Amino acid sequence: LTGAARPEPPPPAPAPATPPPALPEHARLSFSQQGEDIVLFHVLHELMKIASPTYLDVGAAYPVRGNNTYLLYTTGARGVLVEPNPTLAAQLRSQRPRDTVVEAGIGVANAVEADYFQIKGNAMLNTFSTEQVAHLQRGKTESVVERVVKMPLLNINQVIQDHLGRAPDLLSTDVEGLDDAIIRTLELSRFRPAAICAEGIATMKSGRSSRMTRYLAAQGYIPRGGSLYNTIYVDARRL
Repeated sequence: LTGAARPEPPPPAPAPATPPPALPEHARLSFSQQGEDIVLFHVLHELMKIASPTYLDVGAAYPVRGNNTYLLYTTGARGVLVEPNPTLAAQLRSQRPRDTVVEAGIGVANAVEADYFQIKGNAMLNTFSTEQVAHLQRGKTESVVERVVKMPLLNINQVIQDHLGRAPDLLSTDVEGLDDAIIRTLELSRFRPAAICAEGIATMKSGRSSRMTRYLAAQGYIPRGGSLYNTIYVDARRL
């Protein structure tokens, strides 16, 4: 909250993750929620023929667990991790030293800061979205919010320009309800990723394409994979 005492410094980050164990031939270890990183690995390396991909991971959260870009990181890729949670940002800096960590949120308007809702017991659900907080609160009497702090907001195009200088090969977003809004602020004429992995489904229960899918289809992207939680879109112009 504005005027509230600054949060306590984050605890020391855990030791860097050990290298993934050796796997049988043709097997691959996944770190994301439901194997999205394996799909992304093959999209970028095999479908798009990109030898050394770059990525922008918005809402990176944990360095390894549930992370869509860590598998790529272990194979030599690098990129930018955007994470407003100070504790998680410290862990990202410790365990992903080749990546650039941006400790802020991504804005969808002209505001330079916003309320960041930290959810009790699950940092993966932290959000800038009041609608998402209302959804999490539904049916509960005790508040699901542990604290609210003001966090800086950055424009996604400026982050790309400042830290990559060109479009990332992969844009991954996991921002609890704001994925569609953030993707719509991306200037695709300047920064056009080969692949986009966004929290949300491609097709609604009715069978109609989701709002995000319809928007990206109009921009020349088609869904080529995903899970119960995320959809992977690829640039049809590069197929």
